[in-house]
Amino acid sequence: MSIVTVLKFDGLSSPWQAAKSLDGQKMSDSWLTAFVSKYNRNEVVVNYWVYEDLENDIKKIFDENESLEVVSYLKQNGKTRVLKRIYCYLNTMMKTLEIYTGSEDKIEAIVATIERILQIKLDRVVLTSEELQNIYSQHSNELKQVMFKNVEGLFYEILRGKYLENNDKFKRHMDKFPESLRVISFRPRIKFLNGYNKYQVTLNGDRGTMRFSSPNEQFDFRPRIEVRQLTFLIAATLGFLG
Repeated sequence: MSIVTVLKFDGLSSPWQAAKSLDGQKMSDSWLTAFVSKYNRNEVVVNYWVYEDLENDIKKIFDENESLEVVSYLKQNGKTRVLKRIYCYLNTMMKTLEIYTGSEDKIEAIVATIERILQIKLDRVVLTSEELQNIYSQHSNELKQVMFKNVEGLFYEILRGKYLENNDKFKRHMDKFPESLRVISFRPRIKFLNGYNKYQVTLNGDRGTMRFSSPNEQFDFRPRIEVRQLTFLIAATLGFLG
């Protein structure tokens, strides 16, 4: 898990009813399991299970020649598909759905399924430049990277550095283009479960995504309690909490 896509919805006050409605629902090549989290009674853990063609996954790992050999061997042994699980978290207090993937195809399929079953409308979270500024100014230990859109003839301009919030060029850009900030990367100021706080989070204001990364580029998973805190920051900033 390195990308989390955040969506919003209205209504839906009972997590237990939502879990009951979603659990066991089957589609042509996928199905859902769902239950209320034992750690947060407002949160429904939704697992989206789907079969995928094994060959496509192998090609992502091996080069062309190696992938042909591996796929051929697996097919000879009757292995043509792989079962994948995508974690989703539906929170009735924050009015958010988090999907632990950045794949547009998967997001579209999951959203369509949940909308149909629960009779709700899911929309991508969008953060304005001002809202991104509020997040890094109040909840960041260090601003590491930013991206501006449509500045001085450039479609995108990226600034990188240590403690960008104190960088003169960044400050000039914010003064001159206050509405153009679209992406921020920062070290979050949250409660860490195991003390590891070296990673950074990238918030894309247009896409409604959180991308997690670390200096050594070896990053796979963060505890749910940390991800939930970051989603809470977004929900609070956007006024979802009433």
